[in-house]
Amino acid sequence: MKIYVLGAGSIGSLFGGLLAKAGNDVTLIGREEQVKAVNENGLEVFGAEEFTVYPRASLYAPDEPPELLILATKSYSTKAALECAGSCIGPNTWVLSIQNGLGNEELALRRTEKVMGGITTNGAMLVEWGRVKWTGKGITVVGKYPTGRNEFVDEVARVFSEAGIETRVSENIIGWKWAKAIVNSVINGLGTVLGVKNGFLMDDPHLEGISVDIAREACLVAQQLGIEFEVHPLELLWDTIERTRDNYNSTLQDIMRGKRTEVDYINGKIVEYAQSVGLEAPRNELIWALVKARENLNKSGG
Repeated sequence: MKIYVLGAGSIGSLFGGLLAKAGNDVTLIGREEQVKAVNENGLEVFGAEEFTVYPRASLYAPDEPPELLILATKSYSTKAALECAGSCIGPNTWVLSIQNGLGNEELALRRTEKVMGGITTNGAMLVEWGRVKWTGKGITVVGKYPTGRNEFVDEVARVFSEAGIETRVSENIIGWKWAKAIVNSVINGLGTVLGVKNGFLMDDPHLEGISVDIAREACLVAQQLGIEFEVHPLELLWDTIERTRDNYNSTLQDIMRGKRTEVDYINGKIVEYAQSVGLEAPRNELIWALVKARENLNKSGG
């Protein structure tokens, strides 16, 4: 399958590397440092598995449309990334978002009707340019967005699974996107505020009740929007923490690197959707504010 990965960071590089290793025609589109490293020395994946592959890497999307364009950028870059993709989104190109947060697929739908949503509980960390650590194997779920089924989606799941990315198809991917956002509202939110690895959220007895309250608050918002879940977000939360207990969440990693986080598209979006249905989400609003404060501390050098 001809695949472009737009956003060659941690997850984008992991998925791109695994797909290239399985014989797919993969092009990674990313930052100059990552593109240079991959083109000169290949992409090294280590951790859960260890191998080096040599996919193409580019600063820009090639003009020739792929069968599949994977969006793996940060959520705040989705609009700009889709604009930069330009003519590579052809009439037969499907766009798959495997990003954190809510709202990315809606932006993609402005460009094409062929949009897939996806969630993954795989853990990855770009430890240096050209080297990505697979920190924890998880599951990946994909589906036609917001609901429904399509043969190409089934084909993508097969290609992913053959590449070592355990993948299944859902006819209710919007429910999975919400479930994953709720999981991230807890793990990324509390983990970043406390500065801890994921496993601490399960191990410390003081945090279980707080975690449940944050998740339930978001579940109530989702239910008011008519969202249905195939798996309860709390079940997914504990499973994700257990699978990635030795990881620092991606939001905390951004804070550690002095970068902008995606909290606006996780806890912030939950607050936004709550307000749209006349609800309040004070726990998520508090987490949102505290993470934004940590961002501001980075900016001020504090």
